[in-house]
Amino acid sequence: MRFNKLIYIRYIPLTAKIYKDFYMEEVAQAGIEVEYWDISALFFKDTVGQEDSSLLTKTRIFNTYKELEENLIREQPLDDKLFISIMTFEGRVSELYKLFTKYNCNLAVFGRNMFPLSQQKISWKFVLEKVNITKIKSYLRTKKIIKEKEKGLIKPYDIVFLGGKKGWQGIGAISESELSKAEVIKVNSDDYDNALLLKGSIPIIDTDYILFLDEYLPLHPDTLLFKIRNVSAEQYYPQLNKYFDLVEKQFGIPVVIAAHPKGYRYKGENFFNSRKVIFGKVSELTEHSYFVLAHDSTSINYPIAFGKKLHFITSFNISKYINRVHRNVVSYADFLGCNWQWFDKEDRINLVAEIPKQDYQKYKFDFQTSPETENKLSKDIFLEFLKNGQ
Repeated sequence: MRFNKLIYIRYIPLTAKIYKDFYMEEVAQAGIEVEYWDISALFFKDTVGQEDSSLLTKTRIFNTYKELEENLIREQPLDDKLFISIMTFEGRVSELYKLFTKYNCNLAVFGRNMFPLSQQKISWKFVLEKVNITKIKSYLRTKKIIKEKEKGLIKPYDIVFLGGKKGWQGIGAISESELSKAEVIKVNSDDYDNALLLKGSIPIIDTDYILFLDEYLPLHPDTLLFKIRNVSAEQYYPQLNKYFDLVEKQFGIPVVIAAHPKGYRYKGENFFNSRKVIFGKVSELTEHSYFVLAHDSTSINYPIAFGKKLHFITSFNISKYINRVHRNVVSYADFLGCNWQWFDKEDRINLVAEIPKQDYQKYKFDFQTSPETENKLSKDIFLEFLKNGQ
C-alpha cells in the first residue's frame, strides 16, 4: 500500500453524500484506515441544521487549532498517511494549510465537478452594489494566502485527482503552473460516474415526463451557513409552478421534480402543487426523461451524459438577489448551445430543436471525464492508486 491511512478533512460535518462520493467505505474495505476530521468549529459558530452522518466512519471533531496540531503530532510519522482536503482553497484556510506545511503532510485534493465559468462582463456599478466588508475581507485573505504560497509558507497540493481538463478550476486559488507540478491522477466527475454506473436503468415512471433538477434554491441550508443572499420561497415556488403549468400545457406531459437531497421540507409540505417529487434518483429520472429543465444545478451532468435536451431557466428575482446563479444559467446555456428563458414571464419555452452534440462533447472532456477514463469508474482508479501508487 502506498498509504495506510486516509484522513479526510472539511469544515462541514460529514454527510452521506461526501461519504459516498469520496469512497470512504471502499477504502476501508480495501484495508486502509479511514478518518474524517470535522473542523467546523474552527470556521463557523454553528452548522445551521447541516446533516451529520459522522457515525458512518471514525470521526474526530476539533474545536481549536491547538487540538488539531496536537493530533497531527500524535499521528507521526505521516509518510504513510494521505490528507484529502474537501475545502475550497481560499483565504480562510490559511492557518490550517500552514499546519499542513509545518508537518509536511501528504496533501491531496479532488479537482472535479467544475462548470463553465461565466464570460459575462460585469459593470463597475454592479460590483460596487454587491461589495461589502465581508467580501473585501475574503478577497484580501485570498490574495494573502496566494502570496504565502509563493513565498513557500504554504505548501502546494502533492496530488490532484482531476476530473476533466478544467476540473482544477474548482479547487480554488491555484494556477495551472501549480497543477503541472503536482502528481495528477485522472478521474471523472461524480455525476459522470453515477451515469456510467446506472446507465440502462429501469424507468421509474411509466409515462413521458419533463424533469426539473431542483436545487432547493430558496431554502438550501448552505445559504444560511455561508450567509448568502437568496430569493424568497414565497415568490420562487408560485412563479415556478405557474411556469410548469405553461410547460405542461405546451408539451402535454407532466413536469416531475428531481428533489435536491437536502430538500427535507418537501417530504412534509406541498411546494410543487402536488407534482411528483422524487429523491435520490436523478440519474434514472434523467435517462428516461423527455427533456430537462434546470437553473445551474450540478446535476446538469446527467442530461449531458445521457444526451438529453437541456433548457435553462432563471427569473428576475434570481438575477436581482442571487445574480451568480443567473450568470451561471446564461453561461451554461451559451457553452452547451442550449437556450434559456425567464420563468417569471409567460413565454412559450424555446427548447432547442436538436441536441448540440459538439458542445456536449466539449463539455464532456472539459468538465466530466477524459479519453483515458471515460469508461472507467473513479472509485476503481482511486483504489488502484492507493494500492499501487499509479
